Amino acid sequence: MSNWGRLDQVIQYLGLNVNSFSKEIGLNRAERLYQIKKGNYDISKNLAGIIVSRFPELNEAWLLTGEGTMLKVAEGSPKIPLYSFSLDDFNTDVSQMQVVEELEIPILSGSDFAFVHQGDSMSPEIEHGSMVFVKQVDKDAIVFGDIYLIISEKMNIVRFIRGLDDKSWRLVAKNATDFDDLIIDILQVKAVYKVKGVLSMISM
Repeated sequence: MSNWGRLDQVIQYLGLNVNSFSKEIGLNRAERLYQIKKGNYDISKNLAGIIVSRFPELNEAWLLTGEGTMLKVAEGSPKIPLYSFSLDDFNTDVSQMQVVEELEIPILSGSDFAFVHQGDSMSPEIEHGSMVFVKQVDKDAIVFGDIYLIISEKMNIVRFIRGLDDKSWRLVAKNATDFDDLIIDILQVKAVYKVKGVLSMISM
């Protein structure tokens, strides 16, 4: 696999695009990544180190050489904590919240945690009672049109984020018939978590 092929696989795994990935790893511009895409440069040891310091589950040797696997091989997959909370009670210091289960789901192993979604604002994309898996991202790295858990001074909510202007986001429910769009001041946002996956509860 080419240098760009490996980088592209990482970007897809993280659910980002080239520009948001560039911001996530602290690059001011994505030009360095585009040069790798064009085949002008290889992934340097320095760049691989930067990527792995931000996303420690990634295998630095694989990034540099393509040998081995993208994710570090460990005893089993990383466990994903499942928290029990209502969004109103969410604490950005997740160490203060009670873990009700530790989940081992390899395809979602990059998630920071999971929680059970209440309500039907995001139905049918996220049904009431579904387990939602999220990973924290920088506010500057969000991709408009994707679903996020937004933690702010005024509300904690799961919505699509759409651009509005430099100071505000428009938050859109999937169930737009019953839920209006919301406008939020970006300065009031304390944390943003990208929804990486959803598991619906199945009753037999």
